[in-house]
Amino acid sequence: MGLAQGLMKQQSKMLQKLLREWKRLAIAPGATVLATVLSWTGVVQPLEWAFFDNFVAVRPLEATDPRIVVVTIDDADISRIGQWPIPDVTLAKALRNLSEQQPRVIGLDIYRDLAVEPGHQQLVDVFRTVPNLVGIEKRFGLQKVPAPPVLAELNRVALADLVEDPDSTVRRGLLSAKDAQTPTILSLGTDVALRYLAEEGVQLEAGRTAVEYRLGLATFRALDRQDGGYIQADAAGYQILMNYRGPQEAFQTLSLTEVLSGEFAGEEVRDRIVLIGSTAESINDFFLTPYDGSAKSLHSRTPGVFIHANLASQIMSAALDGRPLLQVVPEPLEWLWTFGWVVLSVLVTREILEARRIGQRFAYTGAVLSIFLSGGALISVGYLLFLGSWWIPVVPALMGLTIAAIASIGAYNQQLQQFAYFDGLTQVANRRYFDQQLLEFVQVRGNLSLILCDVDCFKNYNDTYGHQAGDSCLKQVAHAIHSAVRRTDIVARYGGEEFAVILPNANAEAAAQVAERILKQVRKLDLVHATSTASDHVTLSCGVVTVMIDDATLSHAELLPVSLVARADKALYGSKQSGRDRLTIAP
Repeated sequence: MGLAQGLMKQQSKMLQKLLREWKRLAIAPGATVLATVLSWTGVVQPLEWAFFDNFVAVRPLEATDPRIVVVTIDDADISRIGQWPIPDVTLAKALRNLSEQQPRVIGLDIYRDLAVEPGHQQLVDVFRTVPNLVGIEKRFGLQKVPAPPVLAELNRVALADLVEDPDSTVRRGLLSAKDAQTPTILSLGTDVALRYLAEEGVQLEAGRTAVEYRLGLATFRALDRQDGGYIQADAAGYQILMNYRGPQEAFQTLSLTEVLSGEFAGEEVRDRIVLIGSTAESINDFFLTPYDGSAKSLHSRTPGVFIHANLASQIMSAALDGRPLLQVVPEPLEWLWTFGWVVLSVLVTREILEARRIGQRFAYTGAVLSIFLSGGALISVGYLLFLGSWWIPVVPALMGLTIAAIASIGAYNQQLQQFAYFDGLTQVANRRYFDQQLLEFVQVRGNLSLILCDVDCFKNYNDTYGHQAGDSCLKQVAHAIHSAVRRTDIVARYGGEEFAVILPNANAEAAAQVAERILKQVRKLDLVHATSTASDHVTLSCGVVTVMIDDATLSHAELLPVSLVARADKALYGSKQSGRDRLTIAP
């Protein structure tokens, strides 16, 4: 029997501990929902993009892609040529020099819809005779630029359009797009990559769904409007997240001057993708990328040709080398990710607040510090996942764990206040709170009443039924008193088996009615008390006192609490002398 009781007691303790933990964790769902709703508004989207940019910028640099070379046209090249746009004869010479070295694909990232004499016919001849040359057009946006007419006839045109986020940064790669009037067209990076891969025997294949395609070792999935850190993004066309190989230094380059003079080795371009584009500040073909941060000057931005190079490199590396594409998780898993960090924040914060070894003095400092430590851990894990090619938003989780930690501190404060002002056994106010409130109420004009209650023959009850039964009796009596008073009244455990009720704005008649209700509610408990001299069930005796607070009483308000308690106690004594289970009103 003793073993069974011990096991039951242990199980009861474990259950109580579990319930306490669940109460702590009750903050977590609310914090998760609040953080998620805030993220849905899009307000914190720029902060999420900032984390994305930093993750891209600080991760280790990759090796130069040997399959791509970029021919740059800078301001020095333009000065030597003497004009912009470059004359057709000059561009034709550059393309012939490159073509003679047998590159696999040439991508011309220069608009050439109009003739620039001299030499236009020579350029047209080059366009016709170099079968692996791809030109560009700008099809979308306010300023559209047509393709070179000859290349359009030969169906060797790609999109120059790039996808910029609202903060003007390119984080998404446009693989293809279409409008209502024209068929689907590939972007420049996609077009040159697919032409390169075709000679490797790698062809685009349909995937399991309409938005999936297989290409060699890679499976591409179109970006959705809500993927990653995006909220209602414009996902028109077929877009993917840009998994940049690196800034401009990640690619081999030749200057246009070197190409025109023939001062380059054929091996530098043979069997490679050659992209030709402007890097001149005067031309302003620059875009913000994660490597540029919030840079405003042109020299610290990225030329568009290098963004096309990054996209081409990303496609080829994924298809041939198995280099991972950036992936996102479904929204339910993002919510679970946020919830997990919120739960961790709640547990850590409460553990610090309740750790006796650090002392109350440092508990709040430790709790605030835990927000920064948890946030740092979250960002670190998010970065490690990013290195593994997973972009999981960190801002909702950061908000959630911060909200949860602050709520935990607030709940702990409330708990401390409860310990300071409420009786742990009966869950009504304690003597300290009673004294404070009574001192405040005696300084407010109007009627004020006080009821002192005492459980009749409580010592006999404890001796007969034991202290556990006595504690249970006091809990039930406290609840009965609380249910009998008005909402504005204050119930307190005055001491031992004594209870006190402060009744603001209550005259003697109203106070007597409340006291009578208290007596009835306690009788209704029907708690057997065989050793009571008043009744065979638990009863109360009450003393009631009322005072009118006016100018006269306010002049000595500090003495009034003692006087009121003394008068109520005297009335309570009268109830006991008269047979108990009754109330007496003090004269």
